Amino acid sequence: MEQQEKFDFITQKVKDRPINRRKLMRKTMITASMAVIFGLIACLTFLTLQPIINNWLHPKEEIEQIEIPVAEDEVLPEEMLEHEQQILEPSQEVIDTIKNEIQLELQDYKELNQQIYAITREMQKAMVTVTGVSKQMDWFNDPYESSAASTGFIFAQNNAEILIFVPTHVIWGEEKIEVTFGDGKKVAAYLKGRDYNTELSVVAVAKDSLEESTTEEIQLLPLGSSKKEGILASPVIALGSPLGKSSVVYGMITSVGGKVSMVDTNYELLTTDIYGSTKAEGILADYEGRVIGIIYQKENDKNGENIISALGITELKEVLQRMGNGIPNTYIGTKVTEVPEEIHEVKGIPLGVYVTGITMDSPAMMAGIQSGDVIIQIDQTTITSLKDYKQVITESSPGEVKEMTIMRQGVEGYKALQVEITMGELQ
Repeated sequence: MEQQEKFDFITQKVKDRPINRRKLMRKTMITASMAVIFGLIACLTFLTLQPIINNWLHPKEEIEQIEIPVAEDEVLPEEMLEHEQQILEPSQEVIDTIKNEIQLELQDYKELNQQIYAITREMQKAMVTVTGVSKQMDWFNDPYESSAASTGFIFAQNNAEILIFVPTHVIWGEEKIEVTFGDGKKVAAYLKGRDYNTELSVVAVAKDSLEESTTEEIQLLPLGSSKKEGILASPVIALGSPLGKSSVVYGMITSVGGKVSMVDTNYELLTTDIYGSTKAEGILADYEGRVIGIIYQKENDKNGENIISALGITELKEVLQRMGNGIPNTYIGTKVTEVPEEIHEVKGIPLGVYVTGITMDSPAMMAGIQSGDVIIQIDQTTITSLKDYKQVITESSPGEVKEMTIMRQGVEGYKALQVEITMGELQ
């Protein structure tokens, strides 16, 4: 005890070092920052490598491009006049047939209608119901789904998708798209392409989302020609909703000479003797079961607003092919017409594409193109027809810069001008 007391003077209590809050805060922030940086790097690495690893483990088949062939009985524009003259001069065989009295029995009419109905039934295998669905709120702020539906037509397929064209208003702006096939099976679809001019869209259904029984029943809608010989006065079938609801009506082509002017192009307008709805939608088909037009009522005047009219399918094939392949809708923004040879000779207007109007805020307006100009060349391509003009636009991409040669009339006649134009996307 005495010994312990002897050394008590060197006993001391060790105190803890006081906490440096600044250093602690700095270390905490550094650790947290490093954790965030590590997390970000890990996320970016995962996002970058995931598609590569997935494609390696589960390689996806590349989607093929579709190609819509030209109809075998297509008549070239330069041949159209010759064919029309031939049609106006009936053969002796036709004259003799008209002179002979042909008696048709009631059974003949029944058999004829049955044959027409058989054609219709076959084409209906390519028809589906396309529904656009969106979420809405009622008066009590309770959510509910609203939908709009229309007839769609299966016109093509690739290795992975079934392609369907449908009026744009049904699906545009909707949150989801559904397609109901003939067997009642309903599947999800997605937008593949939209055409501002015709107000048509193409939606796609993934083949792997369809049951085998549904796939076996699917048929493609044959696309014919609106420029075939003898189309005037030929019988047609209107399918879809020509009467404003699901319906089928028979009639004949009464006119093929109309033109519908749209942005950068013109479409042929077919008219019929079918009395339908001002809101009619669907297709016109010939008695061989091939589409010759897509119903389009917006050009009807007040005297014939209920007469079924259609845009010719020949010019629409390129539009459907472009949408089906997901190619952007490149445009310049002009209203145009061709300069006929006789007008060139009489009026002295240069051969090319004559500009009749300019779309507001379009690439054409930005480039300074004016009504009355004649477009004769784009880059190295000479423009002598509307077909040349449309082909250059179709083969271009939005954002491409083109050098355009135009002829503009002045006091001393037409003079050539060079302008640069940046292709836009029509949306």
